[in-house]
Amino acid sequence: MFTIMNKAATLVFWALVLTATVQGWTGVAGWLPTIGLVVAGIHVLEVLFFLAAFRSKSTNLRLDAIQVFVFGMFHLQRFMPKR
Repeated sequence: MFTIMNKAATLVFWALVLTATVQGWTGVAGWLPTIGLVVAGIHVLEVLFFLAAFRSKSTNLRLDAIQVFVFGMFHLQRFMPKR
């Protein structure tokens, strides 16, 4: 349940980043495109980690890699061993 809520919040974040980029928001909201670039860079590293560590656990490698890029750790957690 928390994963779904976290993924929904992540989608809202990406929607705000895209809107701020297109609309050219100023002030504090003007930082959203820069923050989005930083988060995208971190997600690229997470995709590389996913491909290196969990490639064999994926049933649809391309779709999982895209979801790891969009949602980051929230999608990557499903491949990690449970405690």
